[in-house]
Amino acid sequence: MLAPIVRTFQLSKGVGPWREKDLWARGIATWDDFEAACRKGQVMSKRLDVETLKRIEEARDAVKQRDLGRLAGWIPNREHWRLYPAFADQAAFFDLEADGENQITVAGIMDRTGLATFIRDVTLPDFPERLGQSAIWVTFNGLVFDVPVLKHHFEDLPKPIIHLDLKVVLRKTRQTGGLKDIEERLGLRRPPHLKGVRGMDAIRLWRELQFNRNREALRFLVEYNLYDAINLRALLEWAVNEISLTNVWGLEPLPVFGRGDVLYDLSKLLLAL
Repeated sequence: MLAPIVRTFQLSKGVGPWREKDLWARGIATWDDFEAACRKGQVMSKRLDVETLKRIEEARDAVKQRDLGRLAGWIPNREHWRLYPAFADQAAFFDLEADGENQITVAGIMDRTGLATFIRDVTLPDFPERLGQSAIWVTFNGLVFDVPVLKHHFEDLPKPIIHLDLKVVLRKTRQTGGLKDIEERLGLRRPPHLKGVRGMDAIRLWRELQFNRNREALRFLVEYNLYDAINLRALLEWAVNEISLTNVWGLEPLPVFGRGDVLYDLSKLLLAL
């Protein structure tokens, strides 16, 4: 799905949000529309028209070559969410749990290869390698918590081409607050036994494992953590649809990911613990 990309004119200096919205308001909704309008006369200014036409040509080539890095370098960070539909296969949705002192206990990820969990003192050292396989990182409040904590733990932490912090992206849809609160408002349900579980419970579950060797506590903690990662995809796809609707792009909505698609894999992973 290329629709959000080909409606993006913030590709070069001089074309910001205001000019872009003005183009949309004038019926110039896509790159094709802009090229057609330029053939009829001046659209913005002689310089901006020439520069934008050149960048559109380069952007088309980058899309064809699947060159996410080039596109991300042109499009402002605040609009990187527009690249997700065309590069969804390169996304890793992940979340960390910590022990109250910002020491990671478990990390959960969902990417193109499926679900995985990484546990302190067992498999956690392998987590950066798994993250490095994805060019797009998707988190909730990851700019403030997850990535700084990972950098503290791993000196050689890889860098993504794009980091989509959904706490920032969701502000475009006027959704604020914590992850669980937003999920509740949007009807993204978790299994009944996870309802009401929060970060402090994750700390308690880890301590239960450490002091009492309670393997059920580990399974519960991992399941809670993985649902954070799973629901990030649904939230991102909901946000893309909502922003597209607000911008009156008239796009076919993205199918929003549902947890039913990974229930078998999740159950298998939890049983293996």
